[in-house]
Amino acid sequence: MAGKITTSFICFIFLLFFFHGCVSVGKPEYEIKYYLLDYPAPVLKSFPQIDFTVRLDRFTIAAAYNTQNMIFRADNHSIDFFNYNRWAVNPADMVADMLLRDMQTSGLFRAVFSRFNSEDASFVLQGSVGEFFLRVEQDRKIAAICIEITLKDPRKRETNRRVVYQRKYCHEEVLTEQTPYGYCQAMSQAMKTISSKAIIDIYQSVK
Repeated sequence: MAGKITTSFICFIFLLFFFHGCVSVGKPEYEIKYYLLDYPAPVLKSFPQIDFTVRLDRFTIAAAYNTQNMIFRADNHSIDFFNYNRWAVNPADMVADMLLRDMQTSGLFRAVFSRFNSEDASFVLQGSVGEFFLRVEQDRKIAAICIEITLKDPRKRETNRRVVYQRKYCHEEVLTEQTPYGYCQAMSQAMKTISSKAIIDIYQSVK
């Protein structure tokens, strides 16, 4: 009798571990999708290249949007996000990466460096993302982005003279597809619009 009990107990433990393993390695009940900003680099007017270099510092972001969650808002006092759709990286890093690529592609500067490059640059570009969300209205949805850009000249000895220019850029883009993918598309287009304006302003300020 004792042998039968021991055998049954061993079988029970084996089955317990077997089913636990099946649950652990099986596919989850849902799949999270990740999104990145993407658009063709803007084609800017043919300005002559200037013999200055620019380095982008890491951008900061408002605390409410400092997350990979794809945030949406229906009013000024509430905030929510999609459960199974997220940005692939923090929005501040996405914005900085896109602006870096666009500045390098423009050919307007002798060189444009990322924050990972230790090369000394003529100017330093800092940025802060103040808004990055989907505004939900009764009859439409709008991707809203707001970025503050500060260009500094590190060669100036006086601190109060280092700021060459500072400007805030805001843009809204109406979604054509009412999905997280459409949200990403609209935000990408909004970023493209801001990037084009900011690069021209940076170029004129450096020049």
